[in-house]
Amino acid sequence: MNMNIFKKIICFVAVFTALNLQGKVITAPESVSNTPAKEVYGVQATTGLDGSPLPDINGTLSLQDCINLALANSTSAVSASLQKKMAQVELNLAKGNFLPTASASASETYTAHKTSGSPTVEDHYGNVAAEATLSIRGITDLVRNVRMKQVEVEQAELKFKNIENDIIRDVKKNYYNLLSALRTVNIRMQSRDVYKEQFDRTSEYYRLGLRPKVDVTTAEVNLNNEELRLIRAKNAVKTASATLANTLGITTPNTLDIEENIEEENFELSFDETVKTAYENRPDVDSSRLDIRLSEMRLNQAKAAYLPTFSFLAGFSKSGDDFHLDNEDTRLAVGVEIPIFNAFKTYNGVKQAQLNLENTQNNTRSLLNNVFLEVQNAFIKMEESKESIPIAQLNAEKAKENLELAQGRYNEGIGDIIELKDAEAAYTDAELSLLTARYDYASAVADLKQAMGTY
Repeated sequence: MNMNIFKKIICFVAVFTALNLQGKVITAPESVSNTPAKEVYGVQATTGLDGSPLPDINGTLSLQDCINLALANSTSAVSASLQKKMAQVELNLAKGNFLPTASASASETYTAHKTSGSPTVEDHYGNVAAEATLSIRGITDLVRNVRMKQVEVEQAELKFKNIENDIIRDVKKNYYNLLSALRTVNIRMQSRDVYKEQFDRTSEYYRLGLRPKVDVTTAEVNLNNEELRLIRAKNAVKTASATLANTLGITTPNTLDIEENIEEENFELSFDETVKTAYENRPDVDSSRLDIRLSEMRLNQAKAAYLPTFSFLAGFSKSGDDFHLDNEDTRLAVGVEIPIFNAFKTYNGVKQAQLNLENTQNNTRSLLNNVFLEVQNAFIKMEESKESIPIAQLNAEKAKENLELAQGRYNEGIGDIIELKDAEAAYTDAELSLLTARYDYASAVADLKQAMGTY
C-alpha cells in the first residue's frame, strides 16, 4: 500500500470524527435553547389511543369525547403505557438469551521498516473473520425467567387497565358535576325571573295602593338574594369546568361546552352479581393473582438452587489471511455444575421466597375484602340515590303546585308576600333536590362500575 494513500485515509478519518464531535457540541444546546416555553408547558395530545384525531376542546364535547381526551392526555395513563412497553422490551431481552450471537471483522495492516544502510521494507496483509456462538447456562432458569417476564407484561397491561378505569370514573363524575352546575344556573335564572316578576307586580300594586311599601322592599330583597345565588351558581360552573379540564389533562381559560342530553342509566344487577363481576373483572384483583404466580415462580427458582445447573455452548468461526476464509473452527460443549455448600444461602433464599409468597397471599385476601367493601358501599349509595329520584320528583311537582296556588292567592289579595316567598323558595329547593338526586345517581353508577372493573 502506498504511504501517501495511507496518510490520506488517516487524515480523512480524523477530520470526519472531528466534524461529528463538533456537530454534537454545537447542535445540542441550540435545539434546547430555541425551544419556546409554550411548547414545553401545556403540551396536549392530538390523537387518541387508537390513532384517531381528538376533538377540539373549543367545540361541544360529549362524554365519550371527554373520556378520549383524558385517556390521551393523562400523565398516569402515558406512564402506564410506557411501563407496558418497557415490560415487553424486558421480555424480548429474556428471550434473547436463547438466540445465538454473530460477529464479523476485517482488517488491513501496513508496516514499513527501515534500518540504517538498508532500503525500506514495506509489508501489508489483511485478515477477516466471522463467528457465530450460542451459549446457554442454566437452561431451566432462563426458561423460568422468560415466563416471569411474560407475567410482568400481563401485570403492566392490567395496571394500565386499572388506571384507565379510574380515569373514566373521574371523567364521568366531573362531567356530571359540570352538567349539574350548568342546570343549577338554569334553575337559578328561572327563580330570578320569578322574583323579578314578583317585584314588578308588587311595585305596581303599591303604586295602585293595593299593597304596602314593606311588600315592595321584601320583594326587592328576595330578588337581590336570588341574584347573589345566581352569581355563585355561575362561579360554580367555572370551577366545575376547570376541574373537568384538569381531569382531561388539558389547559384552557374557557368554560368547556358539553352536551346536556345525558340519558340516565338504569342499573339492574343484584348485589351478588356486582360482587362476582368485581372479582372477575377488576384489573387490580387479576394483578394480585399474578403476584401470587410470580411469588410461586420465585419460590421454585429459589428451590432450583439445590439442583445441578446445565450449560451448553456451540460455536463456529471462519477466518483467514488476505481476506480468504480458509480456516474453520467448530466448538461444542456441555457441562453440569452440582452445588454442594454455599453457606446456607440457598436454604435462606427458599425461606425468604416462601415468606414472600405467604405475604402476597395475605395481601390478596386483604384486597378481596376491600373490593367487597368498596362494591357494597357503592351499591348502597346507588340504591339510595335511585330511590330518592321519584320522591324528589314528586316533591318538585307538589312544590310547583303550591307555588301556583300561592301566586293566585297573592294576586287576589288573599295571601301575603311571605307566603309567596316561602312557596317560591320551596319550589326552587325542590328543583335543586331533584337535580341533585339525578346526578347523585349518575355518579353513584359511575362509582359502582369502577368498583366492578367495568366502564
